[in-house]
Amino acid sequence: MRNLKTVFASLFIASLTLFTSCDPDDDGESIDILEVLEYNSIQGFYEVNGIQDQDYTLNAVTGGSVIGENGTIVTFPANAFVDENDNPITGIVDVALKEIFTPSEMILSNKPTNALSFSNENTFLLSEGETEVRISQNGNSLHLANGINYQVSVPSAGGLDYEMLPFSGTTSDEEGIVWTPNGDVGVGGSGMEYVTAPASYIYDVFNTGWSNCDKFYNYPGVQTTNYINLINSPNAAETAIFLIFEENNLPAVVKFTTPYANGIQSYIDMLPEGLTVTYVAITVENNQQYLAMEEVIISDEEELTLNFELKSTQEILDALSILD
Repeated sequence: MRNLKTVFASLFIASLTLFTSCDPDDDGESIDILEVLEYNSIQGFYEVNGIQDQDYTLNAVTGGSVIGENGTIVTFPANAFVDENDNPITGIVDVALKEIFTPSEMILSNKPTNALSFSNENTFLLSEGETEVRISQNGNSLHLANGINYQVSVPSAGGLDYEMLPFSGTTSDEEGIVWTPNGDVGVGGSGMEYVTAPASYIYDVFNTGWSNCDKFYNYPGVQTTNYINLINSPNAAETAIFLIFEENNLPAVVKFTTPYANGIQSYIDMLPEGLTVTYVAITVENNQQYLAMEEVIISDEEELTLNFELKSTQEILDALSILD
């Protein structure tokens, strides 16, 4: 990650070229407006700026593969789909695919790497890629036939790692997504392999929806809790907080959703002390959006107060791309 002082210096220069207007507020004073958005909630921000569907078609009887724009390959066997009454599907079906690899995509799509451990405790992951697959025919959702699975192949950025596992995700507006492991056996076990040409992980998926190839983040040192004070947020109720770092070219994007008296806190005793991370906060108020970013070294029981700035959509996209 580049030094954030350099990033914001570049963004400030770029912002000078943006069109701004001044409207009087109730006291007759002027306020800067970069753009008026069609949405006024953080969910609207995700819907507009998050990764969108890639649309494909497939013959349900013969099966086959679809290849995403960023290299994800999804392969279906023959006669894989049934309708809501478990009737076999024939003919052409629609495949909607989303593939997410980078921190900016995870933030913009509200798809962090928050997870539950084997013992059902809150934790987070280092990701090789998140994939959503949805199947439909004539606008009606389909699902997999009993005993059928499909395969997902994702390009590998970190190389062979025997701690990699397949996960499935459960979505919600607040948390975005929470990942749970599909078994405790990864590479070398049944249903998951690593290939070198091109470097990829291939794993079995047993339900349509969100899946990924990730590993639990393990830290042997002291871990702590951090707190984000939202006193400076223009709209604390609509503020999303993310923590981002990378290890071995793999991103971890952790979303904070637990409230405390002054704002939002991390999982208890889950953040590695001494680790350099970037905090990102985004909020929406009066059809405008605000961004706060700060690179910090995690300290014991630290409370941080972030500084929010009015930003255009392009400024937010540019700032987040520096994290990739």
